[in-house]
Amino acid sequence: MAATSTTAPVAIRSAGIDLLRVAGITAVVIGHVRSDDITRAAVYTWHVPVFFLLTGYLWKPGRQLRVEWQRRWPTLGVPYLTWFLLLIAMLLAADAVTGRVASGTFIDAIYGGSAAMRPFSAFWFVSVLFLLAVAYRLLERLPVAVAWGIALAGLVVAYVSPEAVTAGPLGVFLVPACLVFVLAGRLLRQVRPRLSAGSGALLLVLGVALVVSGLSTPLDMKAGDFGRPGLGVLTAVLISAGLILLAEALDGRLRQRTSAVIGALSACGIAVVLSHAAVLWVLGTPAQGGLFDFAAALLLPWGFALLALRTPFAPYL
Repeated sequence: MAATSTTAPVAIRSAGIDLLRVAGITAVVIGHVRSDDITRAAVYTWHVPVFFLLTGYLWKPGRQLRVEWQRRWPTLGVPYLTWFLLLIAMLLAADAVTGRVASGTFIDAIYGGSAAMRPFSAFWFVSVLFLLAVAYRLLERLPVAVAWGIALAGLVVAYVSPEAVTAGPLGVFLVPACLVFVLAGRLLRQVRPRLSAGSGALLLVLGVALVVSGLSTPLDMKAGDFGRPGLGVLTAVLISAGLILLAEALDGRLRQRTSAVIGALSACGIAVVLSHAAVLWVLGTPAQGGLFDFAAALLLPWGFALLALRTPFAPYL
């Protein structure tokens, strides 16, 4: 059976899902400000997987590869390149003044993926998401077992040799392992008519219980770490799926003005993802940053992005 034959596309934008995107981006910033055990357990388990799961959950089946490229390139590729050039210019200026930009920073930034560090910390996520969407578009016409086989094989490689899956440019070798979350999102869409907000709460509780009990360990997908074999991915899927169901339950309960604000924040979230690490780089935030670092890295990029959203530069940023 083809992977796209049993579900219909999602037609209506969900304010609840937009709110989940905003929460996920906030969690990404938190994870880059602090890396203690509590923070890692609280956010690393789900803050990236939820976006890959949403890719599958909101997948529009049947598009041609050319159309997929045309839709993903303006929303992911163009902002990636724009922010890359802006941050490279910032680094060149800083190096000209101080001469203290670390050796290899520019080459690592160009190579991307797991090699890119501050101020390019989150760029790997955007490139992998882009490559993942293109790859899944190629796979969707094949039997779903083929895609699952590739995803599970990618996970096995990640568990056995994390350095192998992080070695590729732009994080390309992470794509097969990350595919498991897209497929989980597609599966969630298929069974969605039989699930309720209560189901979402149950999934979330089960996932959190696995984290609190210590049976599951946090994921650090950029480093090729998918948590404790089997349980790490299962926990990420449970929490992410639970959050998606609970987020959708908010639809109709949010006021129109509130939904509009959430939608605007979500619409420019990619700029926050790509630029927040630059704020941390400028501040010299240590591994255990504080509240000021978090506020600056969250509010400054989002404030700038909301302003840029009203300008002709919005499509580039």
